[in-house]
Parts: sequence; C-alpha cells; structure tokens
Amino acid sequence: MSVKEFYTLEEVMELLGKSRSTVLREAKAGEIPYELDPGKQRGRKYPKYAIDVLIERAKRKGQKKPPKLIFSYSTISDSWAEVAIGRDLYGDNDIVPYETLLEWRDVNDEIYMSLKENGRVVGYSSFMPLDENIMLPLLEDKMRERDILANVIKSWNEPDLSVYIASVTIKPSGNALLDGVRGELTLKHTLNWALTLQRQYEIKNWYGIGATEKGQRLFEALGFREITSLYEGQRKGYCLSNKDLQPASILRKMLERSE
Repeated sequence: MSVKEFYTLEEVMELLGKSRSTVLREAKAGEIPYELDPGKQRGRKYPKYAIDVLIERAKRKGQKKPPKLIFSYSTISDSWAEVAIGRDLYGDNDIVPYETLLEWRDVNDEIYMSLKENGRVVGYSSFMPLDENIMLPLLEDKMRERDILANVIKSWNEPDLSVYIASVTIKPSGNALLDGVRGELTLKHTLNWALTLQRQYEIKNWYGIGATEKGQRLFEALGFREITSLYEGQRKGYCLSNKDLQPASILRKMLERSE
C-alpha cells in the first residue's frame, strides 16, 4: 500500500482553511511549498509532509484565526455562488436562473444579501419589493419565483411597498453545530436588515412562504398571519401588515429573542 506523498489543491484549502486564490497566491509567493506536476499542464501538487508541518506550526503558535464573517449586499459573483448552493439544495426546477437574478438586479441591486466566511458565501437572504398583485399567486403556488418578471420589481424609494421574503438559506457543511451558528447569524443579520428597511422606506406589507415546519414557526413567532395553506399544511403563505401589527416592533422583538 503506497503512502500518500502529496495533497491536492482542494485538500490544502481544506486543511489550511484558506480560499483557492489565497493558496495559489501564497504558493506563488513562496509561503506554501509545492512541486510542479509533470503530468498536468501548469499543474501543482503539494508535498504532504511540508503541509503537515505548516499545520502543526500554526497550531503551536496559535496562528489559526477564527473565520471572518461578513454580511453584505451580494455581488454578481456572490449571486452565482448562491445559485450553486440553491441548486444543490432544491434542484434546478425550484431555482431562479442566474440570468434572471441579474435582470432583477438591473432594476434593484439591493435585494440580495449574503453571509460570507473568509470570502466564501455560506448563507444568503433576499427581500423583494414587488407589485402587490403578484403576492397572492406566489403564495398560492400559481406562480414560482423564477416566473417573476423584472417589471414588477420596485425600487426601495417607492411609496406603499409590499415586500416578498424570497429566501433565507444556509449552505450545509455536514457539521450540525457549524450550520446552527451560520443559521443564527444569517437570521440575525436578515432581521436587522428588515428593521433597517422598515425604518428607511414606506413598507406596508411583508409576505412570505413557510415550506417547512421550522419556517412556519418562525413566521408565526414574528407575528405573521397565515393567509394560505396548501398540500395539507405543508406549504403556508403569511402576511404581516401595518393593519395587524407594527412590523418593526415584531421584528425587533424577534431580534431581541435571538440575542
């Protein structure tokens, strides 16, 4: 049985906790040892012993830094990563095509936000100010998000907005504890974003779909009213309006609970 002598680029990224671009840059700068792979054009392979030594030195010196988490508006590149995450979770049929996302972005480039860990998207959310007339068809599953046309998307400075909560999604890592932390952070930041929007703009209604029991419990905890129920309660549509409760007050209460 042969002894493994080299790591792949992907293995080095995983072991050192660094992005692809960082590993390649540091290897080029002489900070990470590598050898050229004669079997591949411009290929590199990373000696296992040398990489293991770097890992052990980092552990001894306490050089391993906690992941840097940033919640910010999604870039065009982030949106592509979000499509890939969604496709893995839900399949192609339930994912909005990348081209459509960019068309929506042309109308309003502040409807997507993402949680990035060391520069890589691990969670994302989306609030869409839409024409009120398409909210019920969305909730009743008569149309899907991928069917939304760009001309029904509003800008945030328009009056009497109705906002559709399109997504709050976490990329699974296989580690339940890590996924829980990422989920709480994404939810907390998303609620803060909602509060900011509510303070800055004229939002009269919030709408969302609870497609899981957890999602339904969350909407109900926030004070949303159930207005549609499909497939024996597996999919429920919710609304929160100024006529029912003050959205900012409810969102703030939920944010305090998450603290």
